[in-house]
Amino acid sequence: MGSQSDEFLNGISEKSHVLLLGGLAVIAHGLSRTTEDADIWLDSMQPLEDWLAVLDEGLPEGGYYWDLLRKERVAREDLEEVVREIGVLRIGGLDRYINVFRKPNELEETDFATAWAMSVPHIGKFRLLDETFLIITKENTGRERDGIDIGFLETKLRSRFASRLSVCNAEEALSLFHRYLDHATCEAAMENPDPAVREMGLAGLRELAADGNPFAIEVLKKRE
Repeated sequence: MGSQSDEFLNGISEKSHVLLLGGLAVIAHGLSRTTEDADIWLDSMQPLEDWLAVLDEGLPEGGYYWDLLRKERVAREDLEEVVREIGVLRIGGLDRYINVFRKPNELEETDFATAWAMSVPHIGKFRLLDETFLIITKENTGRERDGIDIGFLETKLRSRFASRLSVCNAEEALSLFHRYLDHATCEAAMENPDPAVREMGLAGLRELAADGNPFAIEVLKKRE
């Protein structure tokens, strides 16, 4: 990121919690690709008035607010209405656009606390959105780029979770399955020496198969 966007982002991260999402987050998770803007989730557990005040204090000279829905600048007195309607403001006038989310795609404002707790340190005071939450923000957009991102993130999650589920205890397995469940992670759990974990894996496969997942159906056919 260039100096203008760095200054803005570093400034607001001193005053509030900031999670990195969007293309920059996918890149940080290891996918080699490009992106033209920066997407962040600014702590939406704070009142909207305080949320906007953080942006106002950090907005540099020449910066402005942009309505992504109507594709026009937003006057300060109209910001609350725009944020309540679409859940995001774009910051323009810097070296790159910055999209500041209060409510990311497919998530709620109240999800921020959990997302923050599951995030990992990144650069400075920024934290990186966990893969499971990042996948959610990219669902049902209809964009090919998001589909590619989801595929990469799911592959990474599947590999990491499967390696743990084959050896972890039941408590950890339950936590992992609450975060991500697919046929590969369930199959890995069924190799665990703990019968409770194996039962979780089998139950997960049956749940997926009941929903018509062809991979889970095939795994069950081989095992039952």
